[in-house]
Amino acid sequence: MKITTHLCKTSDLGTSGNLFGGQLMYWLDEAAAVYAIRAMGERKVVTKRFSEAVFQKPIYQDELVEFYCTDPKPGNTSLSFRVLVKVGDEIRFQTECTFVAVDEHGRKKPVDWSKSPLTNRRLDD
Repeated sequence: MKITTHLCKTSDLGTSGNLFGGQLMYWLDEAAAVYAIRAMGERKVVTKRFSEAVFQKPIYQDELVEFYCTDPKPGNTSLSFRVLVKVGDEIRFQTECTFVAVDEHGRKKPVDWSKSPLTNRRLDD
């Protein structure tokens, strides 16, 4: 499922002239959180884990950077899934991540999957 698109601007570039990795990680965490909130049906989620970050090819100024989330794996209090970053049809970055639902005190809490869009249809369709 496509979550968001960003335009790589001059202010997003690192000293090598391509997208600064920290900027990509910022966009990635935000896109993944949006997906987790939608998929879990929870308003409060926190990032638990990002797996190995694989920068496959550079992203350059003026390219449209698209974020896709796929392969959701629900847990009792969490959701794990893949995140792909594409420019056009080409994957430039990929990772897996886990988000955890939390209560008003920041403690993990069970997800009511019966309220989730994942119970009625796959979010990555």
